[in-house]
Amino acid sequence: MAKKFIAVSFLITMIIFSSISIYAAQEKTKKVVIEDESRQVMSDMSTAVEAGSRAASEEMKERREAEQREQENRYLEGLSAYIRHINRNVTKSEADVMAESFVKYGEKYNVDEKIVMAVAQNESTYYSNAVSCENFKGLMQTGDGLAENAGYSPDELFDPEISIKVGAKYLGAKISEFGDIRLALTAYNQGSGSVHSGNYSTGYADLAMDRAEAVEAFLQTNGYQ
Repeated sequence: MAKKFIAVSFLITMIIFSSISIYAAQEKTKKVVIEDESRQVMSDMSTAVEAGSRAASEEMKERREAEQREQENRYLEGLSAYIRHINRNVTKSEADVMAESFVKYGEKYNVDEKIVMAVAQNESTYYSNAVSCENFKGLMQTGDGLAENAGYSPDELFDPEISIKVGAKYLGAKISEFGDIRLALTAYNQGSGSVHSGNYSTGYADLAMDRAEAVEAFLQTNGYQ
């Protein structure tokens, strides 16, 4: 009888321990599953935050780029309006092409576009078909030699974009030569030899600088920048 009791007690004990072990194993498994699920949730949240941050950053970048394009277009509109303010015979489409070319080639040859515009105003009052008594042609009133050196025929100087390109390149070279915008403008008008010899006047340069300032004032007054 005692042996049966001991055997039953042992069996019951084994069952209890087995149950405890199974329960512990199940709880451990649940804990691992919960931890894995928690890590996955945190990972998903982190991914979502990163994606949201990237989307917000891209949206902000696109907004800045759109604002910049709008400002640039507004600026070009202002330059075009100034050209027509000075010369009512220039059509809007012609003025738009001129404005874009002044900016494009001013940047290319490291000359403020307002200075290039001032030279065009000095030289031709924005008449693209202008011809001087000395046979200088176009908006920027450059000679046939400069056109040919730039790879163009003299008649192509009547194309506003080509005239601006040739003139801006020449003015940029004068700025590099003299390191001073007023001397460069003087050389553009009177030749480098006159500047090097000291036999020159600054009237042309002064007028160009005043007109560049007038462009700036026009843009600000009319809300173009």
